[in-house]
Amino acid sequence: MVAASAPYAPLASFAALVIAVLYRRKVLAAAAAILLTAALAIQIPWLYLGHTSDGGPETTELRVLASNLQKGHADAPFFVDLATRSADVITVSELTAEAVTRLREAGIRKVFPYSILEPRPNAKGMGLWSRYPLTALPRSTHRNNFIAARVRVPGVQNNPLVASVHLTSPLAAGANTFDAWQRRITAAKTEFTEYAETAGPAAVIIAGDFNATADMKQFRDLLTTGYRDAVNQTGAGFMPTYSPHPWIPPVIAIDHVLTRNSAVQSIHSVDVPGSDHRALLATVAIPLDPTEP
Repeated sequence: MVAASAPYAPLASFAALVIAVLYRRKVLAAAAAILLTAALAIQIPWLYLGHTSDGGPETTELRVLASNLQKGHADAPFFVDLATRSADVITVSELTAEAVTRLREAGIRKVFPYSILEPRPNAKGMGLWSRYPLTALPRSTHRNNFIAARVRVPGVQNNPLVASVHLTSPLAAGANTFDAWQRRITAAKTEFTEYAETAGPAAVIIAGDFNATADMKQFRDLLTTGYRDAVNQTGAGFMPTYSPHPWIPPVIAIDHVLTRNSAVQSIHSVDVPGSDHRALLATVAIPLDPTEP
């Protein structure tokens, strides 16, 4: 779990370097300088050197909103307004029956008439809403908390596959659940490969709460079969999404958007009142005909 704090390694190394220089500890200063250089060499390319591409086949935009609703407590009117202004497809986790009622009362079905909802108590519920027709895929066979569907986007020859995901936390409710998390994220790699096989040449978008940072090997292992992380694609920079306490700003980036056969054009995070996660808003370029060169 030390990897989760890796984005702060350059700051720690810089602080150590300054202290060593002030106290004229040459060996310690040299060691701190080496650590700082190594940390920057790892973090900067992943977070800041990505760039969007204008080449390739003709595309259309699909805007994706991904949000953990914190056991259904997210502010429903705010969330619906955000989605109405900014999204075509919504993926949510920790969806409760009460949250579904509040979101409907706030008017979500007026703009997003298509949905696949599995509300459950506490943190187990999942949901997908869309402006466009959805065709649900079979439920996960790997015991993961995922739902997926094909989305009939106008003008797109092959319907994109969109998945809403929520991996168990390695430290759920203060308990050590690392082994369970390890099993589930390993199974997720298999499931993501199956999504790729199902989609074929079509775009795949996987969004949600991975309970893993990009510095963790288990997360990087998911980036196979052509998947890429949105922040890495765009160079959007360090984008923490989770706070352990309402008085503490987000400190780690455990929510992600992954794409395959499509390219993220932009991504940013948004505070959602009532949730301990910042939502992600990603604009994804979907090829109209993925068979075109």
